[in-house]
Amino acid sequence: MAPHGKGKTADILFRFKNEFKGWDEVIYKRGSPEEYFEELKKLYVSRRQEFSFEKFKTIAGKWDGVLEISFPGEGGGIFEEKGFLAYSELKMPHVAPADGYVSGWRYTSNNYSPRTYRDDVGFFLRTRVKLDKDGKVVSANYAKVVRDFQLDAAMGSVEFAYYFNPTPNDRNLEFDPRKNLFPKDMKGTEVYDP
Repeated sequence: MAPHGKGKTADILFRFKNEFKGWDEVIYKRGSPEEYFEELKKLYVSRRQEFSFEKFKTIAGKWDGVLEISFPGEGGGIFEEKGFLAYSELKMPHVAPADGYVSGWRYTSNNYSPRTYRDDVGFFLRTRVKLDKDGKVVSANYAKVVRDFQLDAAMGSVEFAYYFNPTPNDRNLEFDPRKNLFPKDMKGTEVYDP
């Protein structure tokens, strides 16, 4: 997916894999997968929407998903914030930590067991890192993710809300949700949490 702006730099990399694990039990209450397929096909045709067997598998199938998060170059990483305050106006510290980042993160999810989404977690990201000859960080940009990453194992989609500070070496991640830099009519760019 292209960036919202005119950016050319990848700050965070996602690799998502999913696997079809069979049919959801709800189908068998309606008959067989073939009968349910025909029922849904008629519904989609009546709405003049495309329908395929792959779409049917997405709707009616059980799926396992794995999301791997990584960062281009050395020194980039993710830091899970343990002091997250889910019910506070300031959910996370406003300054990103200097150290403690890990180079990758892995999530697993599925669409057939109780949700594992955590509402009391946030993350800091360090990206666009430049290192000196000894491997010490001399320049980096910081961001915060104000909720857990949300995965849709069947669709292969990832959602998250973040704030990126474009000023190198500035770990301050305060922002005012009333001052969103994106246009109000741009879908998916609403700001709710500081």
